Amino acid sequence: MMQMRRYRIIGALGAAAALLVTSACAEQGGSGDGGGGASVEYGADRAEYVEALQDMEPVELTIQSTGPQGSATGRRFEAYAEAVEDWSGGKITFNFFYSNAVAPPTEVHQALADGRLDIGSVMPALVPAEFPAANALNDLSHLGRQLPVDWMLQWHGIMLDMSAAIDDVDEEYEAKDMKLLLPAFGSGAYMPYCAEGAESAEDVAGRGVATQSGVQNRESEALGMNPMSISYNEMFEALERRVVDCALTTVTGAALGGYIAAAPHVLFDEETGFNAPGGSIAMSLARWNELPLAAQQLMVDRLDVLMQANFEGAWENTSAAVEQVLSAGGSFAPLPSSATDALAAVHDEVERGVAEGGAVADGEALVEMAREFEQEWADRIDALGLEGVGTSYEEFPQWYADGAPDLQRYFDALWEGAMGARRPA
Repeated sequence: MMQMRRYRIIGALGAAAALLVTSACAEQGGSGDGGGGASVEYGADRAEYVEALQDMEPVELTIQSTGPQGSATGRRFEAYAEAVEDWSGGKITFNFFYSNAVAPPTEVHQALADGRLDIGSVMPALVPAEFPAANALNDLSHLGRQLPVDWMLQWHGIMLDMSAAIDDVDEEYEAKDMKLLLPAFGSGAYMPYCAEGAESAEDVAGRGVATQSGVQNRESEALGMNPMSISYNEMFEALERRVVDCALTTVTGAALGGYIAAAPHVLFDEETGFNAPGGSIAMSLARWNELPLAAQQLMVDRLDVLMQANFEGAWENTSAAVEQVLSAGGSFAPLPSSATDALAAVHDEVERGVAEGGAVADGEALVEMAREFEQEWADRIDALGLEGVGTSYEEFPQWYADGAPDLQRYFDALWEGAMGARRPA
């Protein structure tokens, strides 16, 4: 069995930030690291970074945002670029393209490799044949609590820990001339938004549902539904005309797609989720290798700003989506128990597939660790005492009216574990 990177909590889970990084983490960042110059410790302030980079030759990086300028979905890229530029003392600047103007989501990895882009969002689920290891992780993305605050905190912890536990995903990106900066980010749990409500499993049987992944197809079929592939820009019309009866989507997708009025009946279970494939943030490997060490460290450290903006954007969309659901006469209704049993059976099959499929070097160990990470992050989040944990969808708009909570303790826990392992040294 291959040695896997592992992070164990020392002592009580209440000391969530006290994580032990095993010796394998000395390989931080994988091949392609090795930028010269001064090193800056994690937690250093802006002045220390500016000083470390004062002799750096200025660089401009071409970055592509997935959304329009200033949008909730695009804000993560803008906030990240602004923070890196500021903390580098202006040595690193960015040339922005918005709304996938340089390359569509299915081609971003090619644009990073051929130099059209320096930084962009790669979506492995859209090109599964190109990213078998990354999609093995995506196949396990049903894990975690499904409430709006809990999901964002726990899901990201699980996915980032899984990616840090193995070398396969980083190596997969580097083989395609990319440096993987952030292995996973998401915008909320996937749930079926339907034109009509359902009180039993029989009520959803036979309904057409728009899905986003192969695992979602299997989940839908287990519920007796008929999965269909429909592009995002055709979703509103498909639901309005009843080409499909439901769409498996996130609150962000539903809110921005404008189709909640046509499908305001949402089904979910607090403990059993649907497959939730996320995106990643990657950089041209050639451009990464040109950066001095302190600049590489800064590119990793300020991913906390990107994640904060991503959380806030997702929660803004959640608040809007909940209000639209309720004003349209819909609800967030529990999945019937027979449906959750069917989902659990699919997830058991999916996990066996990852364990035995060969997409990663030790799939069996990865599946075992994924379940451990799920429990550890549930306990860790409870121990951190973050605001909003346990908030229901119906309660969410009122809770979020005052804005996002302080997530610094959460980011510290990530950077002392999985994200710290990504930091070049």
